[in-house]
Amino acid sequence: MNKKKWEIKELSPSETLAGASKKVLLVRLNDLLSSIKLYFENETEEKLHNTRIAVRRLRYSMELFLECLDRKKFLSFYDRVQYIQDLTGVVRDLDVLKQNMIILSTEEKVKVSRVLFEKIDEKRKKMNDNLKLELMKFIHSKRLKDFYKIIS
Repeated sequence: MNKKKWEIKELSPSETLAGASKKVLLVRLNDLLSSIKLYFENETEEKLHNTRIAVRRLRYSMELFLECLDRKKFLSFYDRVQYIQDLTGVVRDLDVLKQNMIILSTEEKVKVSRVLFEKIDEKRKKMNDNLKLELMKFIHSKRLKDFYKIIS
């Protein structure tokens, strides 16, 4: 990964927009795939959060460069990236909800039902299992291979 989140070392000032777009997207895609790999190795909240950030960076970079690449393949892959971003958001939101409930119950002395914590844990497990399945589909998809071809 790059030293600073916004820095893409592979770029040069004399580069064309189309050439720069490919380099930026390749860096962002590789960062996402690395984050997914780390998440599968250790499914922590932090690794999920990092994966969500990597998905967002790729998606928002893609939005900048829509006109520079094959539109049909681009949009097909973009739809999958957006879907993965939504899924990571759902799981991450459950983590944040649980953290906030813990803060309320400990620091603010608000009584929070144990059953509510159990329901959140059940929902998170179900959504995380779905996320893992979708991430596996994503990293082995034809759309990913096709997108790599247009940015390489």
